[in-house]
Amino acid sequence: MQTQYLNYDQIAAEYNQRYPTSQAWERGQALLELARKLKAKNILEVGSGTGFWLNLLHQVTPHLYGMDFSAGMIEQARNQPAPLKLTQGTAVQIPYQNETFDLIYCVDAIHHFGDHRAFITEAFRVLKPGGALAVIGHDPHSGESNWYIYDYFDTVYETDLVRYPSSGMVKNSMKHSGFVDVEYHDVEHILNIHVGEGVLNDPFIKHSATSQLALLSDKTYSAGIEKIKADLKKPQLNNKQVIFKSDFWVKMFTGIKP
Repeated sequence: MQTQYLNYDQIAAEYNQRYPTSQAWERGQALLELARKLKAKNILEVGSGTGFWLNLLHQVTPHLYGMDFSAGMIEQARNQPAPLKLTQGTAVQIPYQNETFDLIYCVDAIHHFGDHRAFITEAFRVLKPGGALAVIGHDPHSGESNWYIYDYFDTVYETDLVRYPSSGMVKNSMKHSGFVDVEYHDVEHILNIHVGEGVLNDPFIKHSATSQLALLSDKTYSAGIEKIKADLKKPQLNNKQVIFKSDFWVKMFTGIKP
């Protein structure tokens, strides 16, 4: 199976629907703690999207840089309250000089970069000595993910296995690129339980909410929704409700440039 790529320009205007204000985002707190620990002055987010995570770091420094391949996402990021310095580019050719940043990170994005090893090498180049790279996301290879999206929408899980590097691959690539003190730990437990028809209100089930679903054709996406609706009808005979669970851990990998 070949790696699939998503045109984020098509979904940029609706993308922030995946960040409901009622949700506590521990990965954002983990980024804040890391930035404060490093006393980071210049921060770059690769795959910055709508600037949601970068905006949080304005508490640490005003020197916030975002880079994304999607012009539509960059336009959305311009609406963030923090004054972000935004540029269009690719993760495998970061358009900045050597030793520019104290912290470089990506959140739920490395699977879009095509060559994750090239990204990690580029991050090493543009980091200052003593700076850190942080890669945040989940690992579908771990066998720990229990996400109903994988069960109802054809090809999604198989596609994620191709797109996402495993935890071991990320660690090995960071060490190979020269990073030291490479480690990872769980930073956020995603546990969302949807009972019965409540699943249809899950913001992550919308066609444009995640790359997993946005990559699907209208036909395949609709077929998945119909599978869910069919299961919703079955338990009603016994006055029972079906449960839809999202249960997985988000990890943060970090490495220091010596």
